[in-house]
Amino acid sequence: MQLSLELEYWTVDDTGALASARPVLERIDDLHAESADPMLEIVTDPCDDVPELREEVTVRLREAIEVAQEEGRHLVPLGTPLNAGPVTTSDGPRTRIQREVLGEAFENATHCAGTHLHVDQIEGAVTDQLNLLTALDPAFALVASSSYNQGHNVAACARSHVYRQTCYGDHPQLGQLWPYVEDVAEWDDRIDAAFDQFRRQALSYGVEPATFDAHFTPEDSIWAPVRLREKFDTIEWRAPDVALPGQILRLVEDIRDILSLVPDRRVEIGGRAGVTTSTVSIPAFDRLQQYVKLAIDHGLEDLTIRRYLETMGFDTAAYRPISAELGNTSRMSQERAQWLRLRYADRLEREVEALTVEQSPAWTEMTQSAR
Repeated sequence: MQLSLELEYWTVDDTGALASARPVLERIDDLHAESADPMLEIVTDPCDDVPELREEVTVRLREAIEVAQEEGRHLVPLGTPLNAGPVTTSDGPRTRIQREVLGEAFENATHCAGTHLHVDQIEGAVTDQLNLLTALDPAFALVASSSYNQGHNVAACARSHVYRQTCYGDHPQLGQLWPYVEDVAEWDDRIDAAFDQFRRQALSYGVEPATFDAHFTPEDSIWAPVRLREKFDTIEWRAPDVALPGQILRLVEDIRDILSLVPDRRVEIGGRAGVTTSTVSIPAFDRLQQYVKLAIDHGLEDLTIRRYLETMGFDTAAYRPISAELGNTSRMSQERAQWLRLRYADRLEREVEALTVEQSPAWTEMTQSAR
């Protein structure tokens, strides 16, 4: 099963203030711009296993960090900027249309930095993969990296709270977790219905049909935690925050191990959650929604969430979410937010340096081949 990652990072200056990612983006072709100006996305190639993915992540992060430092920038692995006013955005047609349709709610999305994992679609088992990744949604609590948004302590998993509950206005289906499906055809029908509604709304606001169609397709107009990506023959799991690479890679390995059970075991819905020699049982969707809410509000502090994730195969004791390190005061000042951004930028830099030393032969070989 091949794996690839998309990792979104804030860019800040030497004071910890949010700063445009453009100087870094202009120097590294493989980086992706985001609608939020002080953010960039690192995208890996598909990798055959987690060790290869670790090497890929290390190489790409090392290059981005080095260039960022030369440009007076630092990369920050936090799910939100903790405390920030309006975030400057790109003014491309796609962003303008989103803002037109979603209104002020769209601005909330610019305060969210996440991790997207792509896994290969398994022939004959795509429905099971979709449903299992849906059931694993509360695992975002394992790597939650912010509990604050715009200076307020909003939830143990602030990004999930903001992204799912405040970003999509009259179109909540665009960003929320979708129910299980009977088959892929049902999933496709949902995508088409959501896209058609989004398109009709855009056209009713005066967006030209040709302009809309040039920038949106059904597949890339849904921002839900699980997406079927026919373009890449992958399923995209978008639930987690961005975090430190070691945390993300541990989560990827655990997710890979659970998904690897799909070809040989039945995925059963509605029974007692857990894994046996012949089945992977996942909770009914209404029960899952209760777990998701607990995960957002309380994260790993909630015993029910820890038990559920352990039942599904995760060692919750192996995870140390950043959000739990930030304290639980109701407010966070701008000054402290800037200090924390620099603190975690430094942790990211030191962790990537340690990963580089750990796999120095791979680093040397990959950088030489890149030249």
